[in-house]
Amino acid sequence: SSHGTSSYGTSSYQKKPALDRDDDKLAQPRNAYAIAQPRSTFKVETIQEANDRRNLEWKEFTANSERMAQEHRAEQRRFDAQQAKQQAVYDKMNQEECEMAEFLGGVYQAKFGATTGRNSAVTSEGYVYRSGDNFVTPRGIYTKNGNTYAGPDSFTTQTGTLFFGNKGTTIQAGSAYFTEGESGYIVGPNCRNTSTWRSR
Repeated sequence: SSHGTSSYGTSSYQKKPALDRDDDKLAQPRNAYAIAQPRSTFKVETIQEANDRRNLEWKEFTANSERMAQEHRAEQRRFDAQQAKQQAVYDKMNQEECEMAEFLGGVYQAKFGATTGRNSAVTSEGYVYRSGDNFVTPRGIYTKNGNTYAGPDSFTTQTGTLFFGNKGTTIQAGSAYFTEGESGYIVGPNCRNTSTWRSR
């Protein structure tokens, strides 16, 4: 500048007076946290209390284990009942397929046949269907009543593996059926000759 002098202001910073430590509003305890938190009490468990606590925990554990075991047993019973129902369905289907095989060989005296399900089969003459106690065949309808079968040209009684009728006696041996020198073969399920349904 043209004056050749510069004026710098002097610092107006002034040291503030120290706080009065005796002022009631500002007085703070030396360790505020220690005063705010009361001393914790430490309790020592007696031997009897420890034993009682362990016994209670054991009783709760045992009760819970027993409850889980009972639930498991109940679930197993439900599963077994469901399995029994399912097995009964399979047994009935197998029974009906075995009856179809026995009908084909022992009553119908097919030379060759095969079951294709519990209510159907095929023979060298054609298809055979079952509806209830009726067997619908290419030769006509055969009706089962107990252990006897009545057909359009025959009447047959079954006793175990023997089929007696007006068209000769047939002997069953596994899947083979023999009628007075003639033989037939039926492809079907593996059926036991002592099955309970024979008495129906």
